[in-house]
Amino acid sequence: MKLMRLLTIAALLGFAGCVASLHEFYTEQTLVFDPALAGVWRQQDNDYRWQFVPNKEKQAYTLTITEKEDTQSKLIVHLFEIDGRRFLNLHPARDTHLETGDWTKAHLIAAHHVLKVDRDGPNLLLAAMNPETIERILKEKPNIVKHERLDDRFVLTDSPKGLQAFLKAGPDIDNFFTEPGILEPITP
Repeated sequence: MKLMRLLTIAALLGFAGCVASLHEFYTEQTLVFDPALAGVWRQQDNDYRWQFVPNKEKQAYTLTITEKEDTQSKLIVHLFEIDGRRFLNLHPARDTHLETGDWTKAHLIAAHHVLKVDRDGPNLLLAAMNPETIERILKEKPNIVKHERLDDRFVLTDSPKGLQAFLKAGPDIDNFFTEPGILEPITP
């Protein structure tokens, strides 16, 4: 097991309560590449810096989020599109370093998260799946998407195609996504 690939589901992003998945949300057929995503962005509500470095060959981006006191999170991001709507699939970078013992690292699992992406002029609007809404949906329709409950959370376990079918239903469900956070471009 490669320890650098491991990261806790709970600590993956600064989005508290994000909906985690064991599998990616994209397929090769849904991947898109947009050079306009590259660059440095400032998260409006907390002043985090998001730097997207493109890798067109892999149709991906390396995302470094600089948080308070220069703490950084390094993620691999894939932009994908379903029915004209764009999403970001975020996954921890393989070279992520955790300050913990090997025994703890051996018990951690890397996870994928998805953010819906919209534009408002030059700004990016990013919205995560709303964990409360998703939990309600899973209780009412447990077969809508494969998942497992882990303590007080749940993890999606469906295939990428099953996850995409679930995302397609999102726009028709109130509060499927959270209110979007705003990323403003930083002019060099």
